[in-house]
Amino acid sequence: MAIRLPAKGGVPQLYKLPRLTAVDGVLRGRLPAVERVVGLDPESEFLFVTTAKHELLGLDLGSGRVDTVGTNVRQAALGPDGTLYAVDSSRHVISLSRRTRFAWPQALTALPRDLFGATDQHLVGVIPQDKLLVAAADQPPTVRTIAAGGDVAATRWGDLVAVASDSGVTLYDPLGRRDPAFVKLADAPRALAFSPSGHRIYVARRNVPGLAVVDRYERKELDGVALPGTVATLRLDPLGRWLLARPAIGDSAWLVDLPIKRHTGIVPTQWHADLPAISPDGMLIYRRGKDVVSARPDSLSDVGKVTNGAADLWVLTSWLPRGVVASPVSTASADSGAGGTGAEGPLYVQVSTSQNPEWSGHLADDLTRAGLAARVLPPQHPDDGYRVVLGPYATREQAEATGRRLGRPFWIYQPGQ
Repeated sequence: MAIRLPAKGGVPQLYKLPRLTAVDGVLRGRLPAVERVVGLDPESEFLFVTTAKHELLGLDLGSGRVDTVGTNVRQAALGPDGTLYAVDSSRHVISLSRRTRFAWPQALTALPRDLFGATDQHLVGVIPQDKLLVAAADQPPTVRTIAAGGDVAATRWGDLVAVASDSGVTLYDPLGRRDPAFVKLADAPRALAFSPSGHRIYVARRNVPGLAVVDRYERKELDGVALPGTVATLRLDPLGRWLLARPAIGDSAWLVDLPIKRHTGIVPTQWHADLPAISPDGMLIYRRGKDVVSARPDSLSDVGKVTNGAADLWVLTSWLPRGVVASPVSTASADSGAGGTGAEGPLYVQVSTSQNPEWSGHLADDLTRAGLAARVLPPQHPDDGYRVVLGPYATREQAEATGRRLGRPFWIYQPGQ
């Protein structure tokens, strides 16, 4: 789905991908003018945004209720488990998890310039004077000195932070379980982006065209991606099939097919915090003049368009409202055969199921620390359990190949089947 937030405030509008078909009468609740979208948690059905007045608001997509989570908020981030973290101007932290709001008893030592949500209800930030801060509600914050640098990126789970410096990239474990690792590069890095699994780091170089690719486990540069010029911004899709690169000069987006590491196309468009982006079903969504367009990333052929939608903010999400049937196959996945949720998917490799959410969360964290893209799927029915899964995968072959590498019992789970 795609959610359109009116630039001047109002009731959000819902669109169904891949054709950007309007779905009327589902979303309710009126938002003021939104400055930034913090994130959307599909499980709790909450959309979090900030306003020009530094208010952090939560929109309940089911009921349409709008709540004020915090005021004077200077930084906010959504963690991998759906926990929201907000830091106000006094460095106090408010977290919101499973609709429960909690004010942390201790303030942070400084206001973070970069903020990431991590597993185990941890907050990870980079504060001035080049220090890495790790905090949790039930323990005092810890601070570690890191290399002076520029761009900072973190994995989806916040278990590894990459910092760009003049001569390479330094990798830090926020909890200090591993020593920092430095990967030297031939040219100064400019922008960083982790793959969705956290296995690789894509690095834009300041003076050399193209991208460097760093392996987090081998801790070395593997290969690269040739591009027409230097790059200022990187943006990956949720499944790691496509990468969007913003050239250092000009308003356009370069498309990179990551499985083959090849630059495959270019679209003229302005870059904003929301768009251009690849949607969860593998479609390219971008602004073209006054309109917002949906296109196949492999062929760049148009699939859908919202006239006069460019002035508004857009949120691309896997959230599916009750009563709305998902598209059976995304157009991009059907044509390309990879990267999205194909005719079979989404499919998951299920490792366990339990009625104990805490136990399931700990198992998922253990698998994540082992380098696997693990998560917990909440019960869909009263007699269902909390499923610890890997994925999603587009085909059964991909899911089974991952399962066989686990060295433990597994089975394939498809929601709704």
